[in-house]
Amino acid sequence: MSHNRNLETIWQQRAKAFRKETMPYFRYMGQSGFPAFMSLILISATIGYFKLIHHLPVGFPIATVGVIALMLVLCWSPLRTWLSAGDTVFMMPREAGMTGYLRLSFRYNSLACVVLAACVLLLYLPIYNQGAALSGGWALAAAAAALKAANSWGAWKERQMTWPGMRRLMRLLRWIMTAGALAAWLTSPLWQAAGFTLLIAVLAALLYRLPSMHKLPWERLIEEEAKTRKRYYAFFGLFIDVPTLQSTTARRSYLAWILRLVPYSSRNTFIYLYTASLLRTEMGGIILRLLFLGCLITYWFAEAVSLSGYGCVIVFAIFMGLISVQLGSLRHVHRYSVWKHVYPLPESQRMKQYLKVDRAAMLICALLLWLFILLPLAISGVYVPTLAAAALSIIYIAIRPARLRKKLMKEQDEE
Repeated sequence: MSHNRNLETIWQQRAKAFRKETMPYFRYMGQSGFPAFMSLILISATIGYFKLIHHLPVGFPIATVGVIALMLVLCWSPLRTWLSAGDTVFMMPREAGMTGYLRLSFRYNSLACVVLAACVLLLYLPIYNQGAALSGGWALAAAAAALKAANSWGAWKERQMTWPGMRRLMRLLRWIMTAGALAAWLTSPLWQAAGFTLLIAVLAALLYRLPSMHKLPWERLIEEEAKTRKRYYAFFGLFIDVPTLQSTTARRSYLAWILRLVPYSSRNTFIYLYTASLLRTEMGGIILRLLFLGCLITYWFAEAVSLSGYGCVIVFAIFMGLISVQLGSLRHVHRYSVWKHVYPLPESQRMKQYLKVDRAAMLICALLLWLFILLPLAISGVYVPTLAAAALSIIYIAIRPARLRKKLMKEQDEE
């Protein structure tokens, strides 16, 4: 019993140490004006939300919006364990007593996830009640709670799986089954939805018995914790220099053709380098996910012609801002690389070519988002919001290089 309490004390000490470690960075983030920017976005979103629920457009995809919004928060099941590589030596011999340690991790993460899911559900219920609402709000809330618990259990089982391919397959199936269960609760009578959910639960229970599993997936938990810490520091790196963490890359073969468009010559060295970094680092993955989500939500708002078509322009501006913030961290990727001092490449060339990559990336993202405004609004015969979004993006992309150049010059002076 004392050994278990000792492990729980270690968990609490590590959680406290991480909070103490990141607190200064939160202060720097607060001083940067980012909270004010997010407050403006929140105010705009709140105004748009209340206008939406008071004047819900005819044909609004209530069930589709509910499935996607609820699926995202119900399936997302992170786990902070504070484990590190050294624990495979020092803590693995005490694996039998790790139950209390992991219980604290589950409790810590479950509380935040449940609060987030409850907030999304409460925001969705006024929209849901304007539709058929076949199951009723309380039944939907009970179903969401059960699905959240089932997803937490499924996510833990996936972490225990031996083979990464099987883990990814089961995660995909879990998301699909959750979407199917939500669709049933949003479009079918109560008894049909409950019966369908029960069948899915039985199927999931059988499927999760098939793969081979570790009792305690040390390597997986350590890797997940390292990725979470890296995301924190990547975010803090947008506001101030942070300790360098080990970088990870992904091939993303579906985007590799873009690199072949860059002429292979010394004068394009930095263009090739920053393009490859953008395509292969985790930052590129974040931008791709933001772009996909932005296109999807922009299309919904444009198809519904919400706020006379300006609802999609607001969404467009929000996602352009989020993508620009993420893309701004590209300038830090090779800031402390040794090779810059080894090869005779002019610093002015690095800055100029970095700005070209940034401008091209912003232009491509803006164009893709803008197309999802243009097509639905053109079908509805609305054109002014489309022109407003185009003008907004052109103005921002035109002034962005000068702002980035000032930041780069300031960082060079500090070095």
